[in-house]
Amino acid sequence: MNGSNLRPWQVIRQDENGSRYRIGHCATRAEAQRLIQRLTADAGARPAGTTAQYLVERVETDGRVVTR
Repeated sequence: MNGSNLRPWQVIRQDENGSRYRIGHCATRAEAQRLIQRLTADAGARPAGTTAQYLVERVETDGRVVTR
């Protein structure tokens, strides 16, 4: 079993241009949601006018990504 199977939930940041960046992998969906909460709490540190959307995706054992 590889490391991605141990942490099947990934947090994705999507910016206003549609570019997507993987922020991290988490063991549970709840852990991924807590990471998003911490990231959005720090939103005041970003320059005015910038927006980002955070997504939680599950990586299946066969490598498929399921958006939740």
